[in-house]
Amino acid sequence: MDIEDKRMVRLTWVDAQESCTGWSDWEDMVDAPLAECQEVGWLIVNNDEKVVMMRSWHAAEEQGGACIAIPKTWVLKIEELVPIEWESENELYGYDFEW
Repeated sequence: MDIEDKRMVRLTWVDAQESCTGWSDWEDMVDAPLAECQEVGWLIVNNDEKVVMMRSWHAAEEQGGACIAIPKTWVLKIEELVPIEWESENELYGYDFEW
């Protein structure tokens, strides 16, 4: 796999969330929310069934890590992240002094 061919994205999806512990009123259970989650990484698979993201890349070994597969029906949006050119390392890290 050539990592340069993969897009870096931010994925937003819904997931299960336990919100009622112990005894709860009926209304509280009816109103139990879903969790809105986000993941940032390389988009490995995006088809009708699922989206697969990878968070880590070991360049020397050409291996990925921290992979997550999410059902496509849970996905709210996929936003491509675009690299930014920095004028200096100071600007990149937000420091005001010279290295």
